[in-house]
Amino acid sequence: MNFSSYANTALAAAKAGVAVLLKHYNGILDIEYKGKIDPVTQADKNSQKAIIKIIKDVFPQHGVLAEEDGVNEISKDYCWIIDPLDGTVNFVHGLPMFCVSIGLKYKNEIIAGVIYAPVMKEIFVAEKNKGAWLNGKKIEVSKVKDTIRSLAVTGFPYSIRKGNARVMKNFKNIMFEAQGIRRLGSAALDMSYVACGRFEFFWEEGLKPWDIAAGIIMVKEAGGEVSDYRGSKDSVFQDTMLVSNNIAMHKKILRIINGKK
Repeated sequence: MNFSSYANTALAAAKAGVAVLLKHYNGILDIEYKGKIDPVTQADKNSQKAIIKIIKDVFPQHGVLAEEDGVNEISKDYCWIIDPLDGTVNFVHGLPMFCVSIGLKYKNEIIAGVIYAPVMKEIFVAEKNKGAWLNGKKIEVSKVKDTIRSLAVTGFPYSIRKGNARVMKNFKNIMFEAQGIRRLGSAALDMSYVACGRFEFFWEEGLKPWDIAAGIIMVKEAGGEVSDYRGSKDSVFQDTMLVSNNIAMHKKILRIINGKK
């Protein structure tokens, strides 16, 4: 697929970030905590620096919104939304479910995204009106229509110890409607796996833009549905997310989440 300089730059930046992560993976990590259970490592920070350097070398006028060190230039029309290590808890424990996630926002829309999971050797790329791709092959969402035949995936917010009533209620209610539920520890990978048909839907709350920006366009370009819990399509700056493989599935899960079923 011939992608634009935007997607190609995102890919080059993701590769630079991954190279940093793999130097630290399964090594001795300098771990700090942003919250009680929310770790950050030197690998996160160094990956972010490598990613931003690649992007700024090509597009110095563009803005950046990134997870670490308070980098926030979201007011610019073009803004790169970066998670230099999605799945940090997995990474710290030596689990392979982690990735670099980079999305490009133009005004209020994500127009390109890359999610690179290096240990699994999977590179997801999507660009507006050009589809979603996994390792060079076009992907699409699952064709499963019945909720009871669906495999769902979710995550739990770091703030769950402060209040978890809605989180646990949704988990229980959806558990009885789906064939099964998985919890991988990386929202970006969860959304990519919906895009390529491995899961039928993903829901989570307590999210940040860098968790979901690239995943949003991945699912959209693969033919799926994206919204927040209220059904709003303008969801990248909301803290709730639902993505699914078709509109009927989407509406049914929204009804469950909002207590209407």
